[in-house]
Amino acid sequence: MFGIQNDKKRIKLILLAATAILIIIILGIWTSMLKKSRETDEIRLALEEIISERGEKGLFDLAGIPTESMSYDGSDLYIGSRGAWTMTEEERASVNAYEKAKESVVQIISRESLSDESQASGVIISSDGYIVTNKHVLGNASGYKVNFYDGSSSDAFLVGADALTDLAVIKTARTDLKAISYSDHEAAIGSRALSIGNPYGYTWSLSEGIISGLDRTIFAEDIMIPGLIQSDNFINPGNSGGPLLDSRGDMIGLVSSIYTTTGSAQGLAFSIPTETVKRVSSELIKNKAVKRGIVDAYLIELNPQLVSYMNLGVSEGLLVSHVEDGGNAEKAGIRGGSEAAEYDGERIYLGGDVIVSLNGFDISGYSDYFRALFGTSSGERVKVSLYRNGRRINTEVVLSEYGDESMRYIIR
Repeated sequence: MFGIQNDKKRIKLILLAATAILIIIILGIWTSMLKKSRETDEIRLALEEIISERGEKGLFDLAGIPTESMSYDGSDLYIGSRGAWTMTEEERASVNAYEKAKESVVQIISRESLSDESQASGVIISSDGYIVTNKHVLGNASGYKVNFYDGSSSDAFLVGADALTDLAVIKTARTDLKAISYSDHEAAIGSRALSIGNPYGYTWSLSEGIISGLDRTIFAEDIMIPGLIQSDNFINPGNSGGPLLDSRGDMIGLVSSIYTTTGSAQGLAFSIPTETVKRVSSELIKNKAVKRGIVDAYLIELNPQLVSYMNLGVSEGLLVSHVEDGGNAEKAGIRGGSEAAEYDGERIYLGGDVIVSLNGFDISGYSDYFRALFGTSSGERVKVSLYRNGRRINTEVVLSEYGDESMRYIIR
C-alpha cells in the first residue's frame, strides 16, 4: 500500500515538473516572439525613417544593391515579374509609357466587302466610346469593328470626318473604356517619341524614336495637312491613327502618315498635334463636321522660279491664278492673272494678286494659309492683304464653305 502511494506521488511530481517545463517553454517562445516583434517594429520604423529621408534608392544603397544606372522615382518596384531597378531609366520609362497608354489604343477593322478588309489604329478619347483616327484609313465602309487590348471587340459607326486635317471620329456602344491622357507639354525637337499601333496586323506594337521636326506640311492625295510633328519612328501600314506619345505615356500627336519611296518606314513619320486633334474631334462629336471657310480663288505657292519670271517685289505668298466667276473673292476685288502658262501639267494664269496676309496671319505659303483659316467658318468676313503692281492693298473677303472639293483651289 505504501509503495503504491509513493508511485502516485512520483507520477504527480513528474506531471508537475513536465507542466512547469512546458510553461517555461511557452513563456520562452512568447518572450522570443515579443522580442522579435519589437525588433521587427524597430527595424520597420528605422527603414521608414531611411526611406523618408533618403528614398527607396537610399535603402538600396545601404543594402549594397548597385544603383549607378538606377533612377527610381516612385513607380512600381516590379514591372511584370521583373524588378524595376534592373532596368535603365530609359527602359523603365518606355515600359511605363506603354503600360499607361496600351489600353487606350484600338485596332479598327474596316469592312469594305466580304472579301476586302483593311485595318488601322485608333485612340480612345472618352470612356463612353468615342475613338479618333485618320479619315483616310476608314475608306467608304458602312461600318467598322473595333478590337480592344483586353481581347474584346465592338461594332462602331462613323460620327464625322474632316478632310483638311485627315481626322475622323467613330463611336462604339462601350461605356467603360480608358481614355488616353493628353500631354500638357509642347513637343520639342530632340525629345523622345513613342508610338503604339498595329503595323501589318502585329497588334499593339511599340516603336520608339525622337521628334525630328515641327510645323511640317504634307500633301496626301487630295488633302493638305499643315502643322505636323515629324518623328523618326518606324511607322508602317496599320500604324496610322495610333498615338504618338511622350516619355510619360501622354499623347502628343496622332500618327497620320509616312514619307516613303518603298512603301515601308524610312524614318519620316508625321503626326497631327493633340491641340488639333482635340479641337477637331470635339467639333466632329458636336456637329458631325468641321465647318470652316476658304477663299474661293485658285492659288499657287510662290517659288523662286515664279518670283524671278514675273519679277515680283515679294518672294513669299500665294499667287492668285484666277477666281470663281461671281464668287466672294471676285466680289472682294481680288484679281487673277491674264497670262496663260503651264505649271506642273496644269494651266494657270500669271500676273494676278499675291496674298501676303490673311485673317491676321502673314502668308508665306500653304501652311500659313490653312492655319489662318483653321478656326474660321463660311460666311465669315476676314481681312486680306494683297500685293499688286508694287503696292500693298487691304480689303476684306467673305469666306466660302470648305469641303472635300475645296482643294481644287490649291494648285501645286
